[in-house]
Amino acid sequence: MNLQQLEQELEQLKDQKDEELPELVRFRMDATYQSLNDIAALPHSAFRRRSWLRRILIAAASVAAAVMLTIGLGFISPAMAQTLKQLPFMESVFRLAGDSGLKQASVAGVTSDTVQSVTYGGVTLSVSELMYDGSRLSLVLTKKEADSGNQSFAERWNARDRQLGIANNIDFYINGELANTAWGLSSGGEAAPDSLIVTALESPGLHVPEAFNFKMVVYLADIEQSFTFEFPVIKKTLQSVVLTPEAVQTFDHINLHIKRLELSGTTIRLITEVKGAPGQDIKELQEAIPDKYKATGFLNLLFELMNERGETAVMIGANGNGQVNTLSSSTSYEPFTVMPKSVVVKPYIISGDGSKKYIPELEMTIPVE
Repeated sequence: MNLQQLEQELEQLKDQKDEELPELVRFRMDATYQSLNDIAALPHSAFRRRSWLRRILIAAASVAAAVMLTIGLGFISPAMAQTLKQLPFMESVFRLAGDSGLKQASVAGVTSDTVQSVTYGGVTLSVSELMYDGSRLSLVLTKKEADSGNQSFAERWNARDRQLGIANNIDFYINGELANTAWGLSSGGEAAPDSLIVTALESPGLHVPEAFNFKMVVYLADIEQSFTFEFPVIKKTLQSVVLTPEAVQTFDHINLHIKRLELSGTTIRLITEVKGAPGQDIKELQEAIPDKYKATGFLNLLFELMNERGETAVMIGANGNGQVNTLSSSTSYEPFTVMPKSVVVKPYIISGDGSKKYIPELEMTIPVE
């Protein structure tokens, strides 16, 4: 596409309309979800770290005004979004740095190109590339400032966390109500050092409609400022199957329930519960379980998923909570390459030496119909 064609499409775009739960026990599975609060950031040379937003200004100076018009609209058409993604300075961060599900979502066109920017005190945060498939919501958050040093956004975010505790924060709202949800971050890496991929709305027990008004408030402690983004979200899926098998297996006082298994071309999500005996509360449930299954005094079950071909799904996130007499967890994975005929759920714990210790007595096979 030449410059004249791009300007014509952007000109046509002008006429388009913009389209607690209380918790007694909360645990995060940081051993397997490293990106939640300890994003692994690779060192980058000054050349390799050049911001993709900066490259927009360098590589496309002649069409900068037209591009800014598109961003200012907030929402762009699917056709125009695909056009912009084909240009080298508007490459998809999902494709560059996302997991296999986000890459597939971008390629298949089930992402939403919601582009918004907010600036305070010389710092600009931008939101783009959103995916909501019913199992998780992921979006790209990009930071641009005059003097970022030689650190990526991920490194700057974590440096603040390490020095002063969890100071930076993100809150999420669904139709105006604060969502009680865990969230995770992953780095844009060398391909997009000024970007983070934010993932949320995966928590067990969180009920999210297929279409809703979404608000995200990002607090940056360095400048003591909140950045607010708000836009509509619609569920989009690829080959989605939702199973509610209510499968149960009990061993060593661990009463495990498989409540829900969601399978799609973008995400696999497993929701489980460990229930106590009648009359037991959370504390009594934990005390009844042998210590060999616990980490820091609490049961911390993780789950490996395997299809009938022996392929293991890659875990991308896990979180959980406890209420009354139930420990609930939600775990998300990258999708299998093809829809499986069955899924084996293999519970395990992480032993003291960091290795997996499987509990075969709790293993269950879920047929996919």
